[in-house]
Amino acid sequence: MVIKKLVVFGIIILFIGIAIAPTINYTTVKASVDNDTIEVTSQACGIKGYGNTTVKLTKQQYQNLQNYLVDFRARLNQTTTRGEAVPIFKDAVVELNKYGLLPKGMSVEKTEKLVIGQNQNKNLEKIQEKLIQYHLLSLDNTSNYNCTIVWEGSPFTFYHPIWILLSPLLWVLGIFGELLGQILAQTYLFHHIRLLSSIGFGDLYTVFGEDHYEPFYGHINTVGLNGNLSWDGPLYGAIRSVVWANGGGRTEDYIGATGFSGLNIVSKQGNVIFGTALHVKITLGSFPN
Repeated sequence: MVIKKLVVFGIIILFIGIAIAPTINYTTVKASVDNDTIEVTSQACGIKGYGNTTVKLTKQQYQNLQNYLVDFRARLNQTTTRGEAVPIFKDAVVELNKYGLLPKGMSVEKTEKLVIGQNQNKNLEKIQEKLIQYHLLSLDNTSNYNCTIVWEGSPFTFYHPIWILLSPLLWVLGIFGELLGQILAQTYLFHHIRLLSSIGFGDLYTVFGEDHYEPFYGHINTVGLNGNLSWDGPLYGAIRSVVWANGGGRTEDYIGATGFSGLNIVSKQGNVIFGTALHVKITLGSFPN
């Protein structure tokens, strides 16, 4: 009888959680198109307290914006230092402002600080520089530090850093951990504390004991302490993995960037995300190493 009551109680809690809680992956922002206008959305990442902005552009405005973003990426490809990339990022913020595409409540100045990393911990940046100076951090073709970053493609996932800390516990708790995670996502902690994001590139999901790998397909460019590094998919994040219970199965996301703050621009073409990260590490291939 006690077991039956516990099962019933668990089912009730599960349905309540599903009803009130969003998914942990909070990157989903959809763009729509009608016959005369095209919707574009901007989303602030790595900071709390600012809403998404969605604007309707004419087809000509939309094409002009896409042309600008192509030129933006081409200019970044010509840079070799973070100092050269920063003015290009600031120029992009000014251009987006012309279309009304800054996150709700953010000024040009605040948005510039967001994408060039002025919200980051400067002490951590100095520590990175010292570690590299004394060869305690390796610089190879898989990693960059204190860098600007731009990417397009999928799948990717934004993670609040506290999810990274909680993931081992939530995984052990299984389906109840999944429910607990969803409920925690509603709390003040996750909606109002400003923390930089971690980014998952690619994932593995397991259903009925069968593994399904899904690498990130797209392009990633970074400019930082290791110069200008770019990668084209298939690829996975290589800093660490995060495992979640997922409807009786499991999902493993591969973290490829930490300490990220920036903008996510969503249109019918997909996502263009740019900002600054403390650490980026990537492994190429269809399966994570």
